[in-house]
Amino acid sequence: MASKPLALALDFKKFTPYVLETGKFLVKNIYKDSSLILFHIIEHILTPPAYLLPYLNIEKELIDQELDKFVQELHKDGIEAEKKILLGEFWTVLRHFVKTYCPELIIVGYEPHSLKVPTAERILERLEWSFLVIKDKPLIKLEKILCPFDFSESSYVALKYSSLFARVTSAQLLILHIISPPEAWSKSEITESFIHREKEVRELWEATAKEELLQGVKYHFEIVQGDSMQEILNVLLERNIDLIIMGRRGKMLKSGIGAITRAIIKTSPKPILLATLEK
Repeated sequence: MASKPLALALDFKKFTPYVLETGKFLVKNIYKDSSLILFHIIEHILTPPAYLLPYLNIEKELIDQELDKFVQELHKDGIEAEKKILLGEFWTVLRHFVKTYCPELIIVGYEPHSLKVPTAERILERLEWSFLVIKDKPLIKLEKILCPFDFSESSYVALKYSSLFARVTSAQLLILHIISPPEAWSKSEITESFIHREKEVRELWEATAKEELLQGVKYHFEIVQGDSMQEILNVLLERNIDLIIMGRRGKMLKSGIGAITRAIIKTSPKPILLATLEK
């Protein structure tokens, strides 16, 4: 079976070079049999009137030229790549593109905004796919990976990605399970609950660790107590993590992005791979 491509969402703004560098890193170091698809969406809801067609054609031609430059540079670097300009209603053409090419990952740049929901965030929320979200810097090295793990279905998918990335790059993998007691509990209740829950988690993990998934991977499984978002951010910064790989949501939510995942996407300075259940 042919390897799935990696799709790079380009908007020709701040994150475009970061997305390109990340795509190059992935096909050189992890997805060595994959190609890159560079895509850009030109949105129009209705059939444009005749007087607008020349302007749309000019815009399309300019974007095509820019994409062509990127593709040629990638070819010189020995990377197989192609370009796609998607024309039409935003969600229709995006979903059709994903359904047609079934990329392994969609790589997008993301910057939080205090007054509006960024387009990237709306894409992450509405499109059930696996994304690599690029923040302040591109992903160009991979020595330490963090995988928050809660035994939900999507966290198992995240663990699958984490194991693959760690195995082929020899990166260290930290698998983190967080126990968050209710705020109203007393210290004695919290301590007793943690001891009981930690034992249960250890038993669950022992069964998971026996699977072939983690063979050949340098990993450490750790259980901590506290607020999930804060504990993830603490580990991220204190241990110099290069990449977070986590599920879209926990056990309860059926669609969209979980609250903790959304908060990490907004606050983490490092890239986040958002793992989604396979279609």
